[in-house]
Amino acid sequence: MRPVEPEDLPFLMEQRWDADLTAHIIHSPISSYNQQQWYEKICRNGDLALSVFYKETPDKTPVLVGSSGLYDINHHHQRATWKTLRMDKAHQGMGLAYEASCLLLDYGFNTLNLNKISCDVFPDNQQVIRLLERLGFQEEGRLRQHYFHQGVFKDVIVYGKIRDNR
Repeated sequence: MRPVEPEDLPFLMEQRWDADLTAHIIHSPISSYNQQQWYEKICRNGDLALSVFYKETPDKTPVLVGSSGLYDINHHHQRATWKTLRMDKAHQGMGLAYEASCLLLDYGFNTLNLNKISCDVFPDNQQVIRLLERLGFQEEGRLRQHYFHQGVFKDVIVYGKIRDNR
């Protein structure tokens, strides 16, 4: 895993435009200008730890396969929000999302000294819900009609993981 670099932006943009991915994530497609603005904002703010993960090919060439990040980091309350677990379709089902998520959680709890990491997920995103539960997240509640996504209001389920529950 490593922080997002400017050369990663086309890959991230491609994911934001993938209809299969955007059906399950809150983000909508954006322009390349807005993608650049987003990148500059995360570089300035310092309140985001976004990482990109790689899989090595047989010839040891790293390949960008997905992204995940911690946002809204609040050092006083020692919490953050986990967002944007995205995986290239060609690399899904290989355990890479689990491995990358473990690394991100370890970074959040042990490097950033967070006490809690939370996230929200659409109820129909069973793949991510299974991953969260495997990682030890617990359901904390449901926010009804919380997001207006693809023309309809959608509920989200809020999950949380406390440092002591690792």
